[in-house]
Amino acid sequence: MTTETGAIVYKAFAPTIKMMICIGFGMVLTKRMGFKPVNAKGVSILSLNISLPFLIFSSMVSSFTPDNIKAFGPLLLIAVIYQLIGLVFAFITRELFYVPKDFHYGILVMGILSNWGNVPTAVVQTMAKGAPFNPDTDVDLGVAYIAVFILVINVALFPLGLHKVCAWDFREEHLSQPDQLPIRQRWLKRMQKLRKIFRRSKLKADDEEKAEQVYQRKDGFRTTNLPTSTATGSSSTGTQSSTEYGGSTGRSEKNFDHDEAENEDKFGSDLTYRARNTNQAQGEAISRKKSRASSFHSMMETTRPIPPTAPFEASGIAEPCKDHSSSNNNELNNYHHPIEPEPLSNTPKKSLTSRIWKILEPFFSPFLLAIIAGVVCSVIQPIKALFVNVDGWSVTRIPNAPNDEPPLSFIMDTATFLGAVCVPGALVLLGASFGRLKFPKNWNDTPFGAIIAMTVFKMIIIPVIGVFLVEALRDNTSLYPREDKMRTFVAILLSGTPSSTNQLVITQLYNPEGTADTLAAFLALQYLMMPILSTALAAIALYVVK
Repeated sequence: MTTETGAIVYKAFAPTIKMMICIGFGMVLTKRMGFKPVNAKGVSILSLNISLPFLIFSSMVSSFTPDNIKAFGPLLLIAVIYQLIGLVFAFITRELFYVPKDFHYGILVMGILSNWGNVPTAVVQTMAKGAPFNPDTDVDLGVAYIAVFILVINVALFPLGLHKVCAWDFREEHLSQPDQLPIRQRWLKRMQKLRKIFRRSKLKADDEEKAEQVYQRKDGFRTTNLPTSTATGSSSTGTQSSTEYGGSTGRSEKNFDHDEAENEDKFGSDLTYRARNTNQAQGEAISRKKSRASSFHSMMETTRPIPPTAPFEASGIAEPCKDHSSSNNNELNNYHHPIEPEPLSNTPKKSLTSRIWKILEPFFSPFLLAIIAGVVCSVIQPIKALFVNVDGWSVTRIPNAPNDEPPLSFIMDTATFLGAVCVPGALVLLGASFGRLKFPKNWNDTPFGAIIAMTVFKMIIIPVIGVFLVEALRDNTSLYPREDKMRTFVAILLSGTPSSTNQLVITQLYNPEGTADTLAAFLALQYLMMPILSTALAAIALYVVK
C-alpha cells in the first residue's frame, strides 16, 4: 500500500471512528443508564425542530452564492435517481426472497429511504477540513449540499405520504392472507389472473358484437318489409276494387304487425337478458372493489392520532382496543375493533381553507422553512450581507455593527451554536435506537436471504452505480464540474448510506403491537457493515475528486 493510498484510507476511516463512538454512547445510555424512549423523543424533537433547521440555515447562508446555487438541480436529480434505483432493487428482493407479511410494503419504503442526515454530515464535516478540499468554505458547503438530499427525503416521506405505506403492512385483509408462496407458484398465480382478465374482456367484446348483430338484424328486417306495406297501402287507395278487399288487407296488416311485434319481443328479451347479465357482473366487480376499500377505511377510522409532541407528522396510528366481553380489563386482544359510524348530519363539513391548509401544512415544517430562508438569504446579496461578509456590500454599502461584524451576525452565531448539537445528538439517538432493538425470537423465521440481499443492494451495488453515474455526468455534462469537488464527493458518498432509522419509529407507531422486529433485523446488518463499506466508499469518492 502506497503512502497516498494509506492517507486516503485513514482520512475515510477517521469520521467513521467518530460516528461509532457517538453511537456507542447511545447504546450505553440505553442499556446501563435508563435512557428511555420518552427521553429519546424529547431529544429528537429538539434535534429535528430546532438544531437541524439552524444548522441548515447557517450552512446555506455562509456557503451558497448565486454561482453555486444552481447545484440544487443536479443534486435533486441524483437523489431522485438513487431513490428510484433503491425502489427497484427492493421490489426485486421481495420477489426473489421470502419477506414476512408485516414487511411486504415496508421493504419498498426501505429501498427508497436512506440515512442522508447525521451519518454523511459527520463524514463531510471531518473530511472537508483536509486536502483536497478548502477548509474555509467546503465544510459549510458540504452540509448545504447534504441539505438538498434531506429535502428530497423529507418531501417524499411526509408531504407525498410515503410514511403511510408503512401502515399497509398492518391492514386486516393483508395480515389475514396466507404466507408468501414460492416465486414460481406466485408468478403462475399472477399469470392465471392475467389470463382471466383477458378472457373476461374477450367475452365482453363477444357479447357486444352479438348485441350489435342483433341490432343490425332488427334494422334489416324493418328495412326489407317497410316498402311492401307502403305499396299495399297505396294500391288500396288507388282503385275501387281494392275497397272491396279492404277487410282482407286490414287483416294482413294486422298479421304483419303481430309478427313484427313478436320479433321485437324476442330481440328485446334477448338484449334485456344480456344487458342484465352485463350490469350484474359490473355491479359485482364494483361491490368487490368497495368492500376492499371499505375494509382499510374502517381500519383507519379506529386509529388514534400521534401526540403533538411527535418529531414528525403522521396519522392513523392503530391502537389496541379493549375487548368488553373479557373479564380482565387489562387484556388487549382486538386491534381493529369496528366502531359505529356517526350520522352524516353530525359530521361537520370542513371549510375550503382548512382543506387547503391540510395539504400545505407539511410544507411549512421548520426544516423546509429553514431551507427556503437559507436560499433567499444566500442568493440576494444585500440580505446576505446582513449576516456574513460579502464582497462589494459589507462595509462599503452596508456598515458593520460596533463589533466590526455584519449587523445580524449574532443570528448566524446563534444558528451555528444551536446547529452544533444536531449531529452528535442524532448519532447518540441512533445508538439508543439500536440499544432498544428487539430481534425475532424464532430465528428460523428470520428472512436472512432478503436481509443479505438488501444490504448488498443498498451498500454495494447502488454505490457502484452511483460512482459510475456521477463520473459520467462529470465528464460528459456540466452538472458536476471538476472544480466543484465537494459536489461530486457528496453525490458519491450519499449513494451508499444505510437505510433511514426514521422508518423504525414510523413502523413502531403504525404497528398495533408497537414493535418493528423485522425491520430491526434488516437495519442491524446494514449498520453493522457500515464502518467497513462506508469507509471504502468515502475512500473511493476521495480518490475520484482528487
